[in-house]
Amino acid sequence: MKIKDLTYFGWSILRMHLQSGYRVPLSVHVGLTNRCNNRCRYCNFQSLSQEDVWTTEALLRVLEEMRDTGTRRVQFTGGEPMLRKDLGVILSRAKKLGMFVGVSTNGFQVPERVEELRPVDIVQVSYDGPPEVHGYLRGEKNVKEAASAIEALIKANIPVWTNTVLTTVNAPYVDEIVENAGEKGMVANFVLLDYFEDPGKHFHPAREEIEKLILKGEKKKVALNRLVKLKREGKPVAGSIPYFRNALDWPYDDRVTSPDPSPFYRCWAGRAIAHLEADAKLYACGMGVGRVPGIDVREIGFQEAWRRIKPLPNCKSCTMACGVEANLLFSLNVDSITNWIKQLVFTKAGSKQ
Repeated sequence: MKIKDLTYFGWSILRMHLQSGYRVPLSVHVGLTNRCNNRCRYCNFQSLSQEDVWTTEALLRVLEEMRDTGTRRVQFTGGEPMLRKDLGVILSRAKKLGMFVGVSTNGFQVPERVEELRPVDIVQVSYDGPPEVHGYLRGEKNVKEAASAIEALIKANIPVWTNTVLTTVNAPYVDEIVENAGEKGMVANFVLLDYFEDPGKHFHPAREEIEKLILKGEKKKVALNRLVKLKREGKPVAGSIPYFRNALDWPYDDRVTSPDPSPFYRCWAGRAIAHLEADAKLYACGMGVGRVPGIDVREIGFQEAWRRIKPLPNCKSCTMACGVEANLLFSLNVDSITNWIKQLVFTKAGSKQ
């Protein structure tokens, strides 16, 4: 991201604090497809439409509209974004528009197409622990795919993080996961398992479908406190201390959203954050999918869709990692800001080793 774009990013945050009515979609998650070659135990993407609605031209046009509306950070997700044959073109355009670009992948086809990921600022590769654990959660074939992807990205000097979904199965292995990342010059990112409290079919499963995998009670406290300790010791853990504190203080074992405000941050969904899903519908945040009507950007354009979106009713805080970390940053949490500067510097340095 160029200096002028960083300046715009920072000034926009300050302006939102000074002007209550000011809104700008600084950070947008973009789902490129619902298709995925994995069948993870805690995911419901296969229940969504598998038809890609985005043409390359439409995606490039929307990226231009996002930039004009104020977007300066974009995270490309899926499904599995590497299933898009035009991914390299999309990433190059986003980077040329001056955005900070991230990609989340399970590692599919990365070694063969690693040059397409060259424009990316951070590639997050799903990594749920040692082979037997990762294989159980994400499928045996993905063990080799993830390892090969990480190796290829490191060899190409492309910044890479591991991304671990914390569950009852892999929580005992957080030390091993962090150590593995450190040995390779990577950063280990950890997220809590997201789910919907209702029984509907969404990209996040309903709680009842994954009950045995959800960390809660003492097991959750042990895992999170261990990550806090590793973080304080200077180990390459991506998440900020305030993020872990928010998760530790979360009073519910059966929900990931709350009508009560967080003591750590304000919610910026629909104010500085948005999610553009693979069906081309825009939401204030990912938890709105299936709960509130999405707005199709193909029909009215990104700028007008952004103007119309509303945050999820009766929701002022959550445990979603992407939402909490962004909320902390936009709330000007000093510890969170300092953490992310350090992680980005470490990531850049590690990719050059």
